[in-house]
Amino acid sequence: MLNTLRRIWAFSSQRHGTLVRALVLSFLRAAFGVTQLMAVLAAVRVLCGQVEAAEAIGEILILAGICVLGTFLTSYWEQISTLQTGFFMTADQRVEVGNQLQKMPLGYFNDVSSGQICATLTTTLSGVETGAAMTMVGIVSGLFSAFGLFVFMLWYDWRIGILSGLGMLAYLALVQYQMKLSKLHAPKQQKAQQALAEAALSFLQGIKVTKAFQITDGDRHMNEAIEESCQANLSLTNTSMPTQFLASVCVAVFESLILFVSIVLCMGQGSVDVAKLLVLMLFSFLVYASLHQAGSMLSMIGLLDSGLAELERMRAERPLEQRMPEQTPATNRIVFDQVSFSYGDHAVLQNVSLTVEPHTLTALIGPSGSGKTTLCQLIPRFRDVSGGTITIGGADVRHMTEEERMARISMVFQKVYLFEDTILNNIRFGKPDASLEEVRAAAKAARCDDFIMALPDGYNTVLREGGASLSGGEQQRISIARAILKDAPIVLLDEATSALDAENEHDILAALNQLTRNKTVLMIAHRIQSMEHADRILALKDGKIVQDGTPDELRKQPGLYADFLASRAEAAQWTLNNGR
Repeated sequence: MLNTLRRIWAFSSQRHGTLVRALVLSFLRAAFGVTQLMAVLAAVRVLCGQVEAAEAIGEILILAGICVLGTFLTSYWEQISTLQTGFFMTADQRVEVGNQLQKMPLGYFNDVSSGQICATLTTTLSGVETGAAMTMVGIVSGLFSAFGLFVFMLWYDWRIGILSGLGMLAYLALVQYQMKLSKLHAPKQQKAQQALAEAALSFLQGIKVTKAFQITDGDRHMNEAIEESCQANLSLTNTSMPTQFLASVCVAVFESLILFVSIVLCMGQGSVDVAKLLVLMLFSFLVYASLHQAGSMLSMIGLLDSGLAELERMRAERPLEQRMPEQTPATNRIVFDQVSFSYGDHAVLQNVSLTVEPHTLTALIGPSGSGKTTLCQLIPRFRDVSGGTITIGGADVRHMTEEERMARISMVFQKVYLFEDTILNNIRFGKPDASLEEVRAAAKAARCDDFIMALPDGYNTVLREGGASLSGGEQQRISIARAILKDAPIVLLDEATSALDAENEHDILAALNQLTRNKTVLMIAHRIQSMEHADRILALKDGKIVQDGTPDELRKQPGLYADFLASRAEAAQWTLNNGR
């Protein structure tokens, strides 16, 4: 319990003031509850004939009024403070995790599924949002109130006080056992929720395939995840319910014992008068009411602890650290010196050495899995080399600040993603403060200004999620416009022309040909038209450079490039056989 409360306290690091205010208000609420007890005690004295009703009525009304007003105000502001703590501390964490994820290398997202990240940022944090602060306030104030009432009873009558204390210990022992069971099963429930989120995300992304193949009974992986989540929730519920029932029985048993013992003491020995009997009974029941408040919150500890632990694991991941001393590039020359890279035991690049001169266009070719994309990803340090060094203008990319490194590089990815925003803002990702004129200039260079202006709202057209309202070629040209607008000296194009038809590809290559006069361009290409304007071609196979030269030089040599040209020439001669 204490470990979880410490986690909640650390989790709310930026909201300690609001959380402390909620705790203080909960104590004040309990204090105002004492005035209610004082009013009840005054009424008991009247009923027992110890004081006249006329003498006590004023005192009872004043105490009741203070209780009603004080309890209302403190309860109201306690709830507001508790909710504010939950909402704002979770918002803080989401922002911090989002900022952290932006700095994580791409390798992290290969190791951790998007569904797991999505589940942590939504389902897990939502549970923490609604439960963490409320649980901490409920536990602390409930235990504090119960202990205060227990001390009062020990002073008022040690015999009933000890009996109440034994009941408290028995109740807390059952709650402690329930917490252990909850902590044992909560991680399974957490894992099932993450699997469900991942399956749901995969199902939505693949809905076109599902419909195309008329899968009427849903996605099997999705159905299994739903069943697993259901079983995990049932398992957690079935495990905790017996203990919760026993805890309730424990309270009922000890309340009955206190009632029985109090009557025995009053009638058998005459050592307890009626007024004292009523007071003891009342305070005994209030002890268990406060204890039950804390116990109901303690039952949530397992789920909260599991959720907070998952978040801590995510927060413990660190982006690639900048090595010291800091280095700044003198030019835009890119040098690979004996560079190797592996995914675990699988070697992707092996002792690659090459130099990419400034203001040139270098095309990378090779079969799938030869290491082309990985080579490009190592330059902006999306991944770290396993061996060797990569330098830009003499500066090791590991010694450059992230700001300096990324300011020098523009990228166009193979899989384009456009945000659910206007086309204008999507292009402005390359330069957030760019004017409309600058955006249009970049769009014209990428040959997408014409189709944008033909849209009803032009550059203010709001795209659907992922840019689904545009064709693949149009999406790619907008992403290229974004890279052009950034105007970085180094441009990395990962299959930039893969989604374009011949006409669009010609326009884009013409624009890229102009850019090479002032940029260092490294382009992955699978089409002849993509290589005609290259100053240099690098052919990769099995993680090694097997050919290096100009298009004219490699055309005359046997190897990957000549084979590539021959296969494309043969494909161009193919005709459809219509059975005639």
